[in-house]
Amino acid sequence: MSEIEKIVLSFCRTLVLALGAFLCGFCACAIFSCASIEKKLSDLAAPYAIFDSQIAERDETGIEFTFSNLGERTIVRVKFFARVQESGDSEDDFSDDSMEKEFVFDAEFDCGDSERIFIPLSEFEFDGGIENYFVESLFASEIIFSDGEIWSDKDGKSAL
Repeated sequence: MSEIEKIVLSFCRTLVLALGAFLCGFCACAIFSCASIEKKLSDLAAPYAIFDSQIAERDETGIEFTFSNLGERTIVRVKFFARVQESGDSEDDFSDDSMEKEFVFDAEFDCGDSERIFIPLSEFEFDGGIENYFVESLFASEIIFSDGEIWSDKDGKSAL
């Protein structure tokens, strides 16, 4: 083997090793990044869903909605936050007044359980009837699981 062939062969080996090291490092970073992103997304994901919220009349006026446990653990307590807003004559005309309420609900929700919940709003006056109001915001601000762990989202950032 000539001297030039040895140099070319050595160069090719070095190039292959460098490229292999780069690809291994890149793949390791990609896997680590994906795991980090998945962990961050799972931390943000709410272990519940709220749907079909509406202002309703029972014995009193309140917010009625369906709550579902989407997590794998049993929920034993939920603290809800709700904001009700008065609407005007048109969609662009909203009142500056809103009604806010925190409500604690003690009940067991196993994985996959759903329940219809009613939050009474008896301390508020609904001038002109409930049809002039809508649920602006409704979310679980704190969830306590049967194992004692607490999940919280005080600002409702994980709510859909």
